[in-house]
Amino acid sequence: MSDHQLPSGGGPGPDDVGPPLPAYRPPTYRPPAAPADPASDPALRASALKRLKDRADFRVHLTVYVAVIGFLTAIWLVTGAGNFWPIWPAMGWGLGLGLHFASLGWDKPPTEDEIVREARKLQERGSRTTRPEDL
Repeated sequence: MSDHQLPSGGGPGPDDVGPPLPAYRPPTYRPPAAPADPASDPALRASALKRLKDRADFRVHLTVYVAVIGFLTAIWLVTGAGNFWPIWPAMGWGLGLGLHFASLGWDKPPTEDEIVREARKLQERGSRTTRPEDL
């Protein structure tokens, strides 16, 4: 017996082949679906435009604040630099500027949790008192 032959009964024979393999089909490529353009929704577009305008308005407000307070500080320097009086308009106007900045985040749409929480409050309040529309 040669080195290349298996002993009889020691291995698979020509009749011991398993089931045929399925035919190969290359995978088909499907590009991912493009997400819907949020700017096509009129309500979202209007909200986005309002937020962009509000941010631009704040930048104008900040620019005018820096220019005017800088001008007042220059007047203070030219007139002798005594008591630093420009601090008072800077603080007053700065408070308004800070509130303007904070207001940029106040108009965010409510989350689903906030809506559910508020609805529960209204439901509890409605069960305890008479609603105005029921009068």
